[in-house]
Amino acid sequence: MSSAPAIREADYCIVGAGFAGLTAALRLTQAGHSVWVLEARDRIGGKVRTEYLDDGTPVDMGGTFLGPTQERIYALLDELGLCVTPTPIDGDSLLVYNKEVHRYGHAMPDLDSSQLAGVWETLQALSKMSIEVSNQAPWSSARAKEWDAMTLAQFIDDPSRALSEPARAMLRTLFIGLFTCEMSEISLLFVLFQIAAAGNDIELQMRVEGGAEQDMVKGGMSCVTQRMQEKIGDCIIFSSPVSMIEQDDNSATVYTQKAVVKTRRVIVAVPPALADNIEYTPALPATKMELLRHMPAGRCIKFVTAYDRPFWRNEGLSGEVIAPDEFIQMTLDTSAPDKGSGLLMSFSFAREAMLMAQMTAEERKETVLDALEKRFGREARTPIRYFEHDWSEDRWTRGCHVAHQAPGVITSYGHAIREPFGRIYWATSETSPLWNGNIDGAVRAGEYVAEQVLALDREPAAKNL
Repeated sequence: MSSAPAIREADYCIVGAGFAGLTAALRLTQAGHSVWVLEARDRIGGKVRTEYLDDGTPVDMGGTFLGPTQERIYALLDELGLCVTPTPIDGDSLLVYNKEVHRYGHAMPDLDSSQLAGVWETLQALSKMSIEVSNQAPWSSARAKEWDAMTLAQFIDDPSRALSEPARAMLRTLFIGLFTCEMSEISLLFVLFQIAAAGNDIELQMRVEGGAEQDMVKGGMSCVTQRMQEKIGDCIIFSSPVSMIEQDDNSATVYTQKAVVKTRRVIVAVPPALADNIEYTPALPATKMELLRHMPAGRCIKFVTAYDRPFWRNEGLSGEVIAPDEFIQMTLDTSAPDKGSGLLMSFSFAREAMLMAQMTAEERKETVLDALEKRFGREARTPIRYFEHDWSEDRWTRGCHVAHQAPGVITSYGHAIREPFGRIYWATSETSPLWNGNIDGAVRAGEYVAEQVLALDREPAAKNL
């Protein structure tokens, strides 16, 4: 017979030890409050996970990149004594389309003269439109209902844009790289909000140099969560998925099989799909329940192939590849500058990721190596290590990178995204009005909710509840 779960008390209980949850825990403990963090996994980090080669080279299998205007993650790195290294980008890039490999420098190549015409203009049009969308309250924008009634695919396929098939394929690849779902699944208003949340410049979200993939954390992204864990102390209870949260006028109680936490307030810092699985007593408001149920995450499989050296650089290649009509749609060089080994990080998104998930592990590996051989030559077929992770199959994530919203969701339920319910508060990257869905957004969400509850509880940390 299993023993009854231990009963613990703290000023605050945080559900989830990803970036948002750990940041909230850090700020609350720094303010002198007691905290318990309940984590379903046997590790911290959420959608961040770093593996290592034998020589210590970090291999980030989850969140990896950061870039300009993401001030809060950079400030956190400074606070923790960590630094960044630039994502390698020197050399030519490759475009693979219709079984042909096109090499180019700073400007995208033409396919049969001008078949990619309109791609840049479409991106610029979206950036301009996003200026009309409030990143704090996109549902309140003047044209919110109009833009929330159509999908991104409908906008892209409008005959007035006269886009060629290669141009539409390129745009699809760029967007599924951002949202990991098909353009037909997401509201145009959701896309415009995402652009507004990144400073009204969609190219900033897509670029390496000068963009959101400009830098990597030296030593791997897990260094950040490990440092946070060291600072908050021994307050994380692992392998403890939350089943129920009860609350009344005076306190809240959070239940897992391993522990029951009695607390002043609860911060739920897990993806919407997982937050929806928790039983709430009393029940959540209908708008909040519907919002959680209408915020699925997309599909992404990440692959990393490690080599004893970054051999592609000898050919003047950067390692960056875009392949609109292949299973492996993107590749980047993520080699650590202080190590001799070379790393190629590759991605499969949306429909292609779903199809790859149906393959055997060996078939997936062969598909990856076939693609890399076409791009970089025979040496790409013989990595010293091979890694893959399907975030959609991860029980405690269920998708990547950001939960998306279909037409009608933002204008119907979006206002509930950050609204507390009694003693329950919400903190994920999806709740951030800036860099929504990114690591910086998660840090901002954790800091915001910590400030929010501290403002309500200015008295000294409670010793008895």
